[in-house]
Amino acid sequence: MNLNPALSLKEQYGPKSQAWQEQQSPHIVRFWCDDGACWGIPFHQVLGTHYNPKHESLLIQFALGTIVVTGPKAWDFYDRFCCHKATLLKADGIDILAVTMALNVHGDSDRPAGPSRPS
Repeated sequence: MNLNPALSLKEQYGPKSQAWQEQQSPHIVRFWCDDGACWGIPFHQVLGTHYNPKHESLLIQFALGTIVVTGPKAWDFYDRFCCHKATLLKADGIDILAVTMALNVHGDSDRPAGPSRPS
């Protein structure tokens, strides 16, 4: 009796990219952006996603903003992300070309946009 779960054909024969790490059930997914910032976002806070095959780009929307992932393996990352397997993403220049964060311009609805000033 084999106690190990069966691997999919993709997991058995497809090369795993070095651009991301995988673990079971990540509570927080980390995105190392091209500007050197690292954003840790709880998976349950994803508001929506969009993959564009023409541009090989993935948009992951959170309350703070949108993570933009581009590269030939953006779809593969998206697949692992949706299965709660990918826990860290950083552009490697081959599979994932860029990871950027576009901050939400409006921020919190309770606070006005722009710098805060003392009253």
